[in-house]
Amino acid sequence: MDWSRTKTILIIALLLTNSVLFFVLYGDRIGARTDYENNQNQLTEVLKLLESEQVTVTTDVPTQDLVMTDIRLTYETYEDETMIQILLGENFTNIDGQYLSKDAGVRILETQELVYQLLNPLGGYVETDVDQATEIAKNFLDSVGLQYSSVAHWVTEQQDDGTVLVEFRQIEDGYFVENAYMKLIVSNTSVIELRRKWFGAIEVQDTSKIVESPAKALFRVLSEIDGNTDIQRPVEIESMDLGYRLISNILTINFQEGEPMPYWRFRTAQGDVIYIEAQTE
Repeated sequence: MDWSRTKTILIIALLLTNSVLFFVLYGDRIGARTDYENNQNQLTEVLKLLESEQVTVTTDVPTQDLVMTDIRLTYETYEDETMIQILLGENFTNIDGQYLSKDAGVRILETQELVYQLLNPLGGYVETDVDQATEIAKNFLDSVGLQYSSVAHWVTEQQDDGTVLVEFRQIEDGYFVENAYMKLIVSNTSVIELRRKWFGAIEVQDTSKIVESPAKALFRVLSEIDGNTDIQRPVEIESMDLGYRLISNILTINFQEGEPMPYWRFRTAQGDVIYIEAQTE
């Protein structure tokens, strides 16, 4: 191996990375360019760096200044049993916290997550059409009054037993809001399970945050990819979204409400999801 040549290549790569880092962090303070020109130049340099590291971005990248209003989120709960009645009908019984009709049952986990299941689904391997499953799931949500503007399709995946998982996530005013989801299992032509955890009340605050430029967020993605052994190069970033993320920990595992932080969310063509806390100015 030609160690001299290898060292030269590594030095050039390091200089390139450092120069891009300097430009991204301080380029907007140099010269008399407009903010738009600075953002475009920064984005161009970062995209070049990512491509040199076998990371391509195939989605549209926001270029405008981004201001996010602070909000407070509260999870929906099911004490009034309205949703249970919609799913099971009027004739159901409550047995030790489990609601049962002749065909299905509903459980409420930690007051926040609703789990609906058919009692006697077909057993064994059931081949379910992936494309049809998405429409079946959407029609089911529509039939129980859960298909509305804040519901966004996230993913449809075939399971090992032939069923299909169809997942929807919450969006508000164009921003994703996590962690909120509706996960449906479709078997043949029926929804056999629904798991729902959703934010109800969204309280808009009087304050807001100016979020860092997309170029800076993309630059920080590279270190996340390097530190994740499950993500293999080449990497294609097929979506880049800005939104709110409410993080739980051991002290707040059962919390009902909270104030989320702005996050960038990146999804790769391989299905990997990377979250970058959106640094604010």
